[in-house]
Amino acid sequence: MTGRYGLDSLGVEHRKIPQPELERMLDLHQRYVQGQRGGIRACLKFFDLSHASLAKRQLAGADLTGAMMMGADLGGADLRTACLFGADLRKANLARANLAKADLRGVTLRGATLARAVLSEADLRDGYLMRSRNGELTPLTANQSAAELSDATLTRADLSQAKLSNAFIVQSDLRDTDLRGTIFIRANLSGSDLTGCNLEGADLSEANLSGTKLDGAILTRAILRHADLSQASLLGALLDEVDLTLANLTGADMVRRLDGIEGVIGEALRMHREWILSNGRKGQRADLTAVDLTGQDLSNLNLSAAILKQAVLAKANLAGTVLAMADLAMTDLRGADLSGADLRGACLERATLTGAILTNVIASPMELRSGQGWPTNFDKGRLIRVKAVSADFTGARMSDGDLTQANFQNALLRRTILTDAVMTMADLRGADLKGADLRGAKDFDLPERAR
Repeated sequence: MTGRYGLDSLGVEHRKIPQPELERMLDLHQRYVQGQRGGIRACLKFFDLSHASLAKRQLAGADLTGAMMMGADLGGADLRTACLFGADLRKANLARANLAKADLRGVTLRGATLARAVLSEADLRDGYLMRSRNGELTPLTANQSAAELSDATLTRADLSQAKLSNAFIVQSDLRDTDLRGTIFIRANLSGSDLTGCNLEGADLSEANLSGTKLDGAILTRAILRHADLSQASLLGALLDEVDLTLANLTGADMVRRLDGIEGVIGEALRMHREWILSNGRKGQRADLTAVDLTGQDLSNLNLSAAILKQAVLAKANLAGTVLAMADLAMTDLRGADLSGADLRGACLERATLTGAILTNVIASPMELRSGQGWPTNFDKGRLIRVKAVSADFTGARMSDGDLTQANFQNALLRRTILTDAVMTMADLRGADLKGADLRGAKDFDLPERAR
């Protein structure tokens, strides 16, 4: 429900609950969830829990229909399969909360924080709270109520398979959120930031995506039939198997597909070489932002400090190329050959390197004149199935990266930042992980030979 449909204004009184009574209900609910004798499912329908401290509490399956929970602290709470139908969660803290399969129809989440929350398979479709009047059911709200997440923060949340048809998600922060298979039919996402999101297989039919940022997003097999993408930014987005013929792309920013690209590259490289040799006094730094360079042979070149942000370098030959301090953020490097490349101090934040060859890559810090080291940045990068045998990632940043099935045999990962990285089936045999930060890393298995 949206704030303008507040239940108080419609004559429904939210009951305040004394803290001792609330604690007793929560204790009984925990026993209920654990299958212990005497447990009772918590029923907090239409209760006033505004600003309540419920962080990390067990509320799985609880009935919170129509509850007033403005500003409540639910950080890390277990709300799996809970019923929050029509609840008011404006400005609530739901960071790292588990809302998988929860009923969130008609819920208000305006200004709420859901960073790293799990909402997989949650139901956020339209919802109505009803009451009986003269034997007839009438809505408690004056109008239809779609789930509202406007101004919400959902960075790195899991909304995969969630139902968000007709939802109102205006100007929300959804960066790096998992939205695989999510239903957004006729949803309003205008002005929202979906940078780096995974929207693989999502249904965005007739959705309003005007002015949204989809830079570096995965839209593989997404349905965008009659979607409004006017003024949207799709730089660095993966659009494999996507039909955009019926979408409105007026004013949208997308990768440039240049005619006579060989001449453009040749001139850019010539000017860049002159820029490097003259220490910046002549020539010009190469700027190939958002240019499609698929399959290009750029091996053994000096592209130090070049700007390749949001470019497409899929299956490109970059073997032995010097890319020290280069900007490769949100670049598509799927299947590229980077064997022996110099990536010291380069920025590959949110870059997609699925299946890339990184054998013998040097990605240690770049030593600056000040004596400080500038680390190579792979934060939030997709390094799925990369071959990085004997590569040097000393001091590199890989936090929140996806390293699923990556081959790091005999690689140097000393002091590498791997916080919250997904490392499912990563091969770390013989890898040197001395001083590596693995806090929050998922599914990693250190073999005996990993140092």
